[in-house]
Amino acid sequence: MNEWPLLIFTLLMQASIGLSVMLGICAKRLATTLGGNIPSSFLLRYLFIACVLAGMGLLSSITHLGVPLNAPNSLLNIFSSWLSREVVFTATYFTFLGLTFLWMWFKKRLSYGLLGLAIIAGLCDVHAMGSIYRYTSMLVWMNDNTYLMFYGAMLTLGAAGYYLLVSLLLKDRGQNRALALLMVVGVSLVVRLIYQPFYENYLLETAYTNESVTFPIDSINAYQQIWLLRLASWVIGFIAIVAIGMGAFYRIKGEAQGVLVGRSHYVLVVGCVCALIAEFMLRYCFYTIHI
Repeated sequence: MNEWPLLIFTLLMQASIGLSVMLGICAKRLATTLGGNIPSSFLLRYLFIACVLAGMGLLSSITHLGVPLNAPNSLLNIFSSWLSREVVFTATYFTFLGLTFLWMWFKKRLSYGLLGLAIIAGLCDVHAMGSIYRYTSMLVWMNDNTYLMFYGAMLTLGAAGYYLLVSLLLKDRGQNRALALLMVVGVSLVVRLIYQPFYENYLLETAYTNESVTFPIDSINAYQQIWLLRLASWVIGFIAIVAIGMGAFYRIKGEAQGVLVGRSHYVLVVGCVCALIAEFMLRYCFYTIHI
C-alpha cells in the first residue's frame, strides 16, 4: 500500500486530538478522584505524548507531499480547498497543544483555556480531514460514513489511550474512574457497526446507478474484495466491546461489594488494546483500495 504516510498522519493526529478531548472532559473529575490535585508530572508526560503523536503525524504528512519544501503552497487555497483548511487546523491544533504543554511546564498548572482552544482546533481538523475524502471522486468515501469513521476513531483512540496512560503513568488501577470513558469506546464502535448495513446499501445502490470509475481503480469493487480484512477488523472491535463490557461489570460488581476486583483492570486493558488494533485495521481498510 502506498498510502502509509496518510494512514499514519490521520491515525496519530486523531489519537492526539482524542487524548486532548478526554483530558479536557476528565481533568476535573480526575483531580477530585486524586484528592483535588493532579500530579504535574503526569500532566506533563500526558501532554508530551499527545504532542509527540501530533508531531509524528505532521512529519508523516510532510513526507507524503513528495517535496517537503512545497508544503507552504498547500495554504494558498484556504477558502476553496479542504486540504488547505486541514493544514491550517492541524498547525493551529499543534500550536495550542504545544503552548498548553509549555504552560504546564513553566506554570506547573493546566491551562484549560489553551487546552480548550486546542480541542476546538482539533475537532475542526478532524472535520477537515473527513471532508477531504468525503468530497472526492472515490465512491467508497463519498458518504457520511467517512466522517463517522474519523470521529469514531478519534473517540476510541482518545478514550482507550486515556485509560492506558492513566493506568501506566499514575499506576492507578482502582481509584481511576475512567469507566465512563471506556464506555465511549464501546459506543463509538457499536454506532459505527450499526451504520455499516446502511453504508453497504449505499455502495450497492451506487454500484448499480453510477458507472464512474476513479482511474485506475474501481473503488467499490476494490472495497468489496477486502471483505475478509474488514470482517476481521470488526471482529476485533467486537472483542474489544465484550472485554470492556466485562471489565465494566467486574468494576461495578466490585464497587457494589465494597472491594476492588483486580481482574477488571486487566480485562479493560485487553479491551483497550483490542480497540486500538481494530482502529488501525479499519484505517488500513480505508486506504487499502490504493494497493
